[in-house]
Amino acid sequence: MEKTASQKINLGLFVISGLLIFILAVYFIGDKQKMFGKTNHLETLFNNVNGLQLGNSVRYSGISVGTVRGIAMVNDTTIRVDMIIDKSIFSYIKKDAIATISSDGLVGNMIINIIPGKDNQPSVESGDEIRSLNRIRTDDMMNTLNVTNKKPEILSENLFKLTVQILKEKGTLGFLLNATLF
Repeated sequence: MEKTASQKINLGLFVISGLLIFILAVYFIGDKQKMFGKTNHLETLFNNVNGLQLGNSVRYSGISVGTVRGIAMVNDTTIRVDMIIDKSIFSYIKKDAIATISSDGLVGNMIINIIPGKDNQPSVESGDEIRSLNRIRTDDMMNTLNVTNKKPEILSENLFKLTVQILKEKGTLGFLLNATLF
């Protein structure tokens, strides 16, 4: 069965339109991941990346400026995070800026927030490393809460012992409070 000229044209248009859709999809996905724009690298070190993944967003003062390009273990307590940041933003990020990991909403993806530094500091350059601030984990908060809950218990025990001694007229304070003038 031989194909007609109109069938060949329709097939050609179908292939070309499919190819255009594919190219547009690659462009928009790549643009979101900052693959085609002018970008520079910035690094930071964390003790715990809290579920951060490659491709997660990087924000500077709440504005999406890049993505996470790499996550690598440096040693047993340090993790290096490589970020791709839009080149035009580098002049705003100062050397004393601080990177933190937070979530995008209550149950959203993890993101890196870059907190601005002071205006009098020089701007970062490609490949620089900025400081990081590690989030307080829930386990750490619970341990601190356990320690602080034990202190009122100890305080109330000591106060009870002191009250008993005063009522038994022991010590100078107990004698003075229980003494009669006549």
